[in-house]
Parts: sequence; C-alpha cells; structure tokens
Amino acid sequence: MVWHVYLSAVVPRLVFILHTVFAVWRVVKAKNDTMYWLLLLLTLLILVEMIVTITIQKGADYKGFSPALFFYLINIIPPIWILEICQLEKMRNDECVSKNNSTCMYDIRPTGSLDAERNTNPSSTGNSDIFQNFDWILGLHQILLIVLIIGKWILPLGIGVNRDQLSQLLLMFVGTAADILEFKSETQSHTGVRCCLELVYAILALWTWSMLQFPLDLAVQQREDAEVPGHHTPLWKAQLYKYSADLWNISISIFIQDGPFLVFRLFLMLSRKINHQMLLFFTIKNSLVLILQIYRLVVIYLELRHPQRRESHKTTVTNVASTIEMEDVDVDE
Repeated sequence: MVWHVYLSAVVPRLVFILHTVFAVWRVVKAKNDTMYWLLLLLTLLILVEMIVTITIQKGADYKGFSPALFFYLINIIPPIWILEICQLEKMRNDECVSKNNSTCMYDIRPTGSLDAERNTNPSSTGNSDIFQNFDWILGLHQILLIVLIIGKWILPLGIGVNRDQLSQLLLMFVGTAADILEFKSETQSHTGVRCCLELVYAILALWTWSMLQFPLDLAVQQREDAEVPGHHTPLWKAQLYKYSADLWNISISIFIQDGPFLVFRLFLMLSRKINHQMLLFFTIKNSLVLILQIYRLVVIYLELRHPQRRESHKTTVTNVASTIEMEDVDVDE
C-alpha cells in the first residue's frame, strides 16, 4: 500500500480524535469536573478500527458502510449531548420560571428583566472579545458536519464506490448536513421549545438518529451489472438491482430525516401550539420532499412493472410465432 493511502486513512481519524478531545475539554470546562475526561476512552474505538482497517482492509472502507465515521459519531455525540443539557439548564434559569414540571409549562420572563440583568453585569456584553459571545455548542455542531464531509472525502474509497459515486455522496452530505443543522438550531430557537426539557431531548434524539445516515454509502452504490441481467436472472430482479441506490435514498429520507423532522414539526404546531414563519416554511419543505420521494417510488414501481409486461408480451409473441411455424411445416408436409 502506497504512502498516500496510509495518509488518507490515518489523517482523517486523527482529526476525528482531535475534535473529540476539544469537545470533551469543553465539557470539562462547562461542568467543572475532571471526571468527564473519561469520555476520551471512546477514542480507543477509532484507534482499534484504524489498526484493523489498515492491516486487513489495506485502508479501504467496508462495502456500504464506513466504520471510521460511525465510531467518530459515537465519540462526539455524548459530549455534545452533555453540553446541550448544560446549556438548557442555564437557559431555563435565565428565561423560564417553572410552573409545573410534569406538564412542561413555563412562564417566559419579560425582555426587560433580561436586559436589566445584562446591564448589571457589564462583562456579559462581550463587545471587546468575540469569543465571549461565541456559541461553542453551535460551533461543535458546525465543525462536526464539516469534518464528516471532508473526512469522507479524504478517506480511501470504500469497496464498490468509485470517484463519481463519491462526488455524488459528498454533494448529498452537504445538503443533508445543512438540513440537519437547520433542524437542530431553528427548531430549538423558540423559547417555548428551549423551556421544555422533553422537547429538547426529543430534538437531540432526532438529531442523533439523523446523523446515523452519514456512515452509510448505500444511497450511491448502484450496481452497474444490473443493466445486463444474466440468462438465469429474472428481469424484475435485475431492474430492482438497478434502482437499489434510489430505493435506499428514498428510505433514508422517509425514515431517518424528512419523515421524523416533519412529524416533530407538526407535533410542535398542532399539539404545542408553537407557530412561527420559519417553522411553517420548513414544515412545508419537509412535506414537499416526502411527496416527491413517494412520487419517485411510484415511478420506480411502474418501471419495474413495464419490463415484466414487455417480457410477458415477448414470450407470448414468441410462442405464437413458434406455433405458426409448426403449423406451416405440417401444411407443407
């Protein structure tokens, strides 16, 4: 294995570990407890996976799955959860006055009271230093998505993935990352959501669930030999093989990303009575995406049926022609 394959296999994993160390450092600083350094034990998973991949796989990822990205998510998600919960506790103390914890109802403090608190503490303005107003948690989310995209780009190609498919996958990653970041930041921006512990947990759970699609390469792995089926392969199986990548893409959209996002946003609008312009816009957007995915699924279904009809029609025509030829031979005799 040449040296650049070694570098492309090792460098992204080292970046994953460095990002994890930075996130754990932020947790230790936020919680003021050195016990959280134990979260770094999770980086052993990346190290073991790197050794196994280099020695056995020769640096290449596995077919349809990237263990490096998967273990990176296992490393980085727990610190982000801890920081989100820590930030939630501070926001609840600053913005909300609990009325009934069991029903998740809070009074929102007037804006004037918050302004008065900021005026009494001049250091909270942070105009002299940009890092005093820097949202470290949002920054971790943004760095996570950027590192996932660039890391996948640098990592050696997985089995069954060529450069053209990798470029398609990276473009899909960019759009997916933007949607996930928008869902987490925009949906949680409403005070009625931030003041409810259950809703924040639900957002983090959906965010975690949606992140699990990044280690998958199935959405671009379309078999080239499916277009030329063998003599013993049914035509409908060959066509299903051909559209396997599209079917995976539709399944991921419905069950991992747009479907859960739409359900949660409808829950906020209909059950929690939380309505604002951006929430309505993104709800419509998720609805349109799901409708288009279902339309694409119907088109694929019709494409799978047509070859069967043509094959059946061709078989019928062949049988009729054979029968006619046999009758002609009998007449000649």
